[in-house]
Amino acid sequence: MPEQQPQDPGPGALTVKLNALSADECFRSPESVPAPDCEKYVTQVASVPETARRFVDAAGGELNRAADELASGIAAYRDNGCAQGGGRPCSTALTDIATALEAVRREVSALPDVTTQPS
Repeated sequence: MPEQQPQDPGPGALTVKLNALSADECFRSPESVPAPDCEKYVTQVASVPETARRFVDAAGGELNRAADELASGIAAYRDNGCAQGGGRPCSTALTDIATALEAVRREVSALPDVTTQPS
């Protein structure tokens, strides 16, 4: 018997993940946390742009722009070797990630079928 694909949990599940990520110190104080300490956070955030883009039809262009900005911040963190060191480019990348993550969170939480409340 073929396995059925799991049902897409929808934007409510993404909202839960976004709320959890927004509690991370790397989100709340990106300029004061050493960049290497945020490697796990960035890895967890990395799936958000693609996941968020699944809801662009319902949310519109702002969500797509926020997802693009988030992906750019993640790429900057990785391209600058921030997991191995720090410096101004890494602090900027973490700040950009936090700003874009908040924008994605705001757009996703406004979707009509989100059943969880943002924190």
